[in-house]
Amino acid sequence: MLLPRLRLRQRHRPLQSVLPRPCNRRPRRGRVVGGRTLLTVAIESSCDDTAVAVLSHAPPSTALLFNERISSDNRAFKGVHPVVTVRGHNSSLAPLVRRALQHLPDASPSAPSIQIPPLSSASGAPLRKQRPDFVSVTRGPGIMANLAVGLNMAKGLAVGWDVPLLAVHHMQAHALTPRLARALGTGASDAGDGGSAGPEFPFLSLLVSGGHTQLVHSTGPAAHRVVAATGDIAVGNLLDQAARVILPADVLGASPDVMYARLLESFAFPPAPDGPPDAQYAFFEPAASRSDEIAPPPTGHAWDVPLPLRNSRRLAFSFSSIHTRVHRIAAASPAMALAERRSLARHTMRAAFQHLCSRLVVALQDRPELRPAARTIVVSGGVASNKFLLHVLRETLRVRGYPDAEIVAPPVELCTDNAAMIAWAGVEMFAQGWCSDLGVLPLGKWPMDLDAGRDGDGILGVGGWTRTRREER
Repeated sequence: MLLPRLRLRQRHRPLQSVLPRPCNRRPRRGRVVGGRTLLTVAIESSCDDTAVAVLSHAPPSTALLFNERISSDNRAFKGVHPVVTVRGHNSSLAPLVRRALQHLPDASPSAPSIQIPPLSSASGAPLRKQRPDFVSVTRGPGIMANLAVGLNMAKGLAVGWDVPLLAVHHMQAHALTPRLARALGTGASDAGDGGSAGPEFPFLSLLVSGGHTQLVHSTGPAAHRVVAATGDIAVGNLLDQAARVILPADVLGASPDVMYARLLESFAFPPAPDGPPDAQYAFFEPAASRSDEIAPPPTGHAWDVPLPLRNSRRLAFSFSSIHTRVHRIAAASPAMALAERRSLARHTMRAAFQHLCSRLVVALQDRPELRPAARTIVVSGGVASNKFLLHVLRETLRVRGYPDAEIVAPPVELCTDNAAMIAWAGVEMFAQGWCSDLGVLPLGKWPMDLDAGRDGDGILGVGGWTRTRREER
């Protein structure tokens, strides 16, 4: 990796004095901490996507100067293989960072600057760029070896530039992504109706991805409480694995990656050039009451896909029963006709998404303190790009007595894992005075609650955080 050219200092300070220094330094002359322009380079490497972003935030405007990701090729394994993914991070991250640095703003005469080599040796002298204010990176949760690749790179950049490090929570970043969309002006949108430009605190989040399924109550950038979580597999994992046995072999084989859930949606609901919006979802009838959820709707075939926990009001998600049912149906009919496969894809998603909505409604009915936050329902994570999910959620809330709830989802390109959301989480944390010391380690498991776990090891409960004095924020 090519690092910026630095002047080495001749004196050395004890390690203990080095670690907290970035958060305790005074604001630079002419910069106002609260409304200042913030520039960050961000790295995401929690799973199979190597991602880097450069974000500039100058209230009220924000610019995403660079945002790219490279996915490791796991198609031979039809799923994420840890050895393949960590090899992908090690081979892709340094070149991606080098490209990202070219997109830093040109340095002004009065601002701290760094020199970076041009991408091509024939391009001439090193480029003089504005020095980032801090480096953002995913600390967890995720695959430990993968997290370590990104975290170590971020530490190196922070040391080389002598700037703070922000090691943030991956799911926290997903929850805050619609606020990034608002800041960018791209608009976190309502499920088909335009929506507002982004949520203000408090709000509720359905965080739905391949590794997590959580209903979260968010009251601040680092203030989140998990209302319900999955006790077995995540909804994205269910859809990926169901797609492997539902999709025709030619569709599965043509996939450019292992994001099979995305293929499952396009297979179940082929684009309809004519007709009203959401016409392809007409088969779905929202359950108007708890009793309506108990009996699964007819499918027109010899099988059905019941809702999990349909006889319980337990605030938890469970998708293993759908996984088992779908795999048994597919195994019993290996030569299943195309129309039946499409029907199975639709009813698999219907059961999974109606289960998500059922638990949300139970939470609103049984936990009145959540209702003020339910004015805005954020849907974020990879599965948030599924348009049928947003349709099911909107229709279910309408018939169950919450028609005014605003459903907010990020643009599709910000739903899957990306470094822009890590950059934004870093911006929100830095604006509150937080940063991380250089000794932080990756966290494979990291609760999102403020005081989660026996030891209170939620976002702010783990070690490694430092904070500015109040008068410096």
